Amino acid sequence: MPLRLFLDANVLYAALLRDLVLRLAVERVCQVHWSAEIQHEWKRHLVDDAGYAEAVIARTQARMDAAFPQAQVTGYEGLIPELSLPDPADCHVLAAAVQARASVLVTFNLKDFPPEVLAGHGLLPLHPDVLLPRLWAESPDGFRQALKRPMGALKAPPMGLEDIAAALANLQMPRTALLLRDEIRF
Repeated sequence: MPLRLFLDANVLYAALLRDLVLRLAVERVCQVHWSAEIQHEWKRHLVDDAGYAEAVIARTQARMDAAFPQAQVTGYEGLIPELSLPDPADCHVLAAAVQARASVLVTFNLKDFPPEVLAGHGLLPLHPDVLLPRLWAESPDGFRQALKRPMGALKAPPMGLEDIAAALANLQMPRTALLLRDEIRF
């Protein structure tokens, strides 16, 4: 059974990483989940901080919701008051991950999700650069299929494996970039 992932907003923020994780889900390498609050957060940052057009980001979310109707987690709000994290503003993330029955909370902000706290809820916090090599090891064929899809879809500009590896390295994902570069050599 594929890992059930709950994706933090910072994982959905970068288009390449978001696309790769979603394509892994299409290939059934993993299952993905998020909440409306997570969706709002990554979209707001792309519009307010990065200057993306709201309509473009709304279309991206609509495509995600259409492709993964089971991903949207609801009914977690009642869990929030019972939770404690270093940053109380992150309790909604943990509550939604628990409600989704995820096994992994994927985030770049590991310091805000202590493993001992998440373990009490059956969750493992993982940085994307730890998760993706794990998924590669568990399902190399599915991962390769997922990689074929973004390479064909990324046309502006066109991206090959080396381009994707370089972009992932820039996203603080050197292990995943190395895996892709090793794949190029074969």
